[in-house]
Amino acid sequence: MSIPTLPALACLTLLAACAASVPVTPLATRQDLDYAGAERFVDVDGRRVAYTDSGGAGPPLLFVHPWAGNLAIWDAVAPRFEGRFRVLRVDLPGHGKSEGLAGAYGVEAVAASVTGLVDALDLDGVTLIGNSLGGGVALAVVRDRPQRVARLVLVDALGGGAVPGLFAVFIRTYFTPAMFAGVDDGLVELFSDWFVFEHDTAGNRRFLSDLLSTRAGAEGWAWARAVADTLRDAVDYDATPWLGDVAAPTLVVWGDDDWVIWSAHAQHLAERIPDARLVVLDDCGHMPEVDCPQALAEALDTFLEASRRPPD
Repeated sequence: MSIPTLPALACLTLLAACAASVPVTPLATRQDLDYAGAERFVDVDGRRVAYTDSGGAGPPLLFVHPWAGNLAIWDAVAPRFEGRFRVLRVDLPGHGKSEGLAGAYGVEAVAASVTGLVDALDLDGVTLIGNSLGGGVALAVVRDRPQRVARLVLVDALGGGAVPGLFAVFIRTYFTPAMFAGVDDGLVELFSDWFVFEHDTAGNRRFLSDLLSTRAGAEGWAWARAVADTLRDAVDYDATPWLGDVAAPTLVVWGDDDWVIWSAHAQHLAERIPDARLVVLDDCGHMPEVDCPQALAEALDTFLEASRRPPD
């Protein structure tokens, strides 16, 4: 896919006004987000981290959402594993219902909250499953708590190399809190449909509705700061120095039509992590959990069965 020219960008802006709209209901508070199942909270360094927990005696699976999302993004995948596994989902700081950070945002800062949750809930033998930013977070957690992580699943994940120079400069310069707070709803939808999603699904619509409703609400500016600052830090995030130390069996899953994090990053992760395998999902974009959830669930199920620990 080529980079749009200025006339093309002007046309995109015009088309944004005609884009099909998702429901946008400004939220009085992020706690008004509608989650399936009862959410819980755990204190990590004096701040509340939101999560859901199916309970049960099975090995724990912890799902970590992508940038600008929340734990509901896993609705079409995570419930399929309840019963056999204890299924948990977490909101990153400033996202979903988790409290924001007082200081600077960045990949390491938001990852610390997930590490704190893993410790607080004593999640030994956990399988970490992260998409995009969530994958980068999972890589930081396995680096810091290798003894707790049994398996790792990286879905179109951050961490396989920094963003190329000029594009990184563009993101740092223009992707500011003010931009995220003020950009037209239709342009957000159009960009997502062109570059992030391959299909029009209920999950994709839910992701956009939650994003735009949060932005339009009373906590919109705080949310814009969280997502802008995290993204601008993420362009430099590169887990290469510790990929060779990852001992957990790892599944690298990538949509073949991901235009956000290119497939070279998938190859890099799969080649550098010692016990890693790569699965490419056909006709799928950057967020398989909403774009092609059935294919992702099948790949995940196959991996979990193949890498299941034998009984003691």
